[in-house]
Amino acid sequence: MRALVTKVRVGAATAGELVRLLWNGPFWWLVPVLALLLPAAILFVVLQAVPWVAPFVYTVF
Repeated sequence: MRALVTKVRVGAATAGELVRLLWNGPFWWLVPVLALLLPAAILFVVLQAVPWVAPFVYTVF
């Protein structure tokens, strides 16, 4: 359990650092792109768990 918490904490720190880099660095124009693609990716991952939707999601890729 402790290892899982450590992995989540490290992952969150990495994600926070990436967001900070994108916002403050020369890649600020990627923020709107990520704002559109990230929810779509999360939606596809969640939809793959539903058995009758999975074949349709796979055909998108």
